Amino acid sequence: MNKGVAFLFFSLVSGGGLFLAAAPMLARTNFSAAGPSTSQPASVFFVESSKPEDLKQTFAIAHGPRRKLHILIVPGHDSEYWGTQFQGVKEADMTLALGKELGRLLSRDSEFEVTVTRDDVGYNPTFSSYFSQRQEPILAFISEKKKIMGDLESTGAVTAKTDGVFHNKAPSPVVVRLYGINKWANENQVDLVVHIHFNDYPRRKKKSPGDYSGFSIYVPEHQYSNARASKDVATIVSKQLQTYYPESNMPKEETGVVEDQDLIAIGAFNTLDPAALLIEYGYIYEPQFLEANIRGKIIEELATQTYIGVKNFFQSATTTAVGKYNSSLLPHTWKTSVEPGTRYDSSVLSLQAALSLEGVYPPQEYDKHDCPLSGTYGKCTWKSLSLFQQKYSLADEVGRLGAATVQKLNELYSQ
Repeated sequence: MNKGVAFLFFSLVSGGGLFLAAAPMLARTNFSAAGPSTSQPASVFFVESSKPEDLKQTFAIAHGPRRKLHILIVPGHDSEYWGTQFQGVKEADMTLALGKELGRLLSRDSEFEVTVTRDDVGYNPTFSSYFSQRQEPILAFISEKKKIMGDLESTGAVTAKTDGVFHNKAPSPVVVRLYGINKWANENQVDLVVHIHFNDYPRRKKKSPGDYSGFSIYVPEHQYSNARASKDVATIVSKQLQTYYPESNMPKEETGVVEDQDLIAIGAFNTLDPAALLIEYGYIYEPQFLEANIRGKIIEELATQTYIGVKNFFQSATTTAVGKYNSSLLPHTWKTSVEPGTRYDSSVLSLQAALSLEGVYPPQEYDKHDCPLSGTYGKCTWKSLSLFQQKYSLADEVGRLGAATVQKLNELYSQ
């Protein structure tokens, strides 16, 4: 679509309907943000509720009896409102798998306390009871925050931004849950909230892949109290994800980190005190998500790269959980030759990761949108493997994963 045309960006789906978890009183807000947040003030009016310096200090002293740094992971959607879907795969299932793996990795570090809002059964008891028993206080919280924001806007202390992509309203149960999560986070010393999503957009041929690919990270707009810390964390996580994955090529998302004023998950109406990220890890129709085995490995790898990005923010070494290659796809032992044209193969997926670390994937004439890590041995892999073979004088096997190439790959990446 043309860049000037507004359209829905990510969706929740129930009974075939599309809607968005955006605050209904304001138009959708997008601001592309490329550098560290220190280049602009944290807020125009609100006192900072989360500071990057405080996050790092909490992490630095999170040992022994001291309070750990509390991370809340929110796998987007649920079994009732499952998000977008493609070829029978529901977004809610993908976000849960990634959230569980990210939680597992973070929990291995003694500095972190990790809470995940739902599991294979549903919302964990803490949140299911909070939603049901605290609905009236949640609604009062929403009303109070909206009134404060309305008053500030009317006096010009805070500026409502209305020049971004439009979002439809979310249904009331989802609104209550999302604001409820914000309220719970404020009350329970949460330091960082990570919402996990996969993307889609409305198009005529919904059963066919769309035009866009890549990830994006949404953060609170710079006037909000949790904006500066959120953007600082997001910028570093985004940089780490770019090791293997491209930033979204959807209009207004090209910078990867996007400021937003209206998404409830990251604090619409300034309802969230801790730093918050909403990560769209890619479009659900992208080739790496189409086959179950490869999808599972990619989800694990996305969690790994997010974990590394969070640790990078705190300038802390990662645990042995991610290995010396900082990837769940390596090390890998290649045992047999794989022919060009092979699809959804885990050895090809690890080959693509190795070629990326070698600096030859994707080949120069392509980019990461053209050549996703997908486990498919197509033109990108063939050309990149040829460059690898030139680098190591394996000219007799150009473009083929032959015995000598397998031996060299195993020498470099099997341990």
